[in-house]
Amino acid sequence: MATKTVSLRIDADLYHRFNEFCDKVYVAPSALFSAFAARTVAEQKVPFEIASDPFYSTENQARLLAAITQLESGKGTSHDIIEE
Repeated sequence: MATKTVSLRIDADLYHRFNEFCDKVYVAPSALFSAFAARTVAEQKVPFEIASDPFYSTENQARLLAAITQLESGKGTSHDIIEE
């Protein structure tokens, strides 16, 4: 089977922690990246969830801006943060 080389850049700390993990499970880092690529192709999707923080969603940002506008116009009520 012919192979190709893939070069990628990751944070140095992440690189070292990833290599430590690979050593613990006795798997070469390249084998894990190959497994990731194979599963991605087989499933035709990334094999884990990639999601953004819902706080930054368009809907939530619009709601926050509306609430700010309401408070600034004197139509809202300000409350202290409740610590749980």
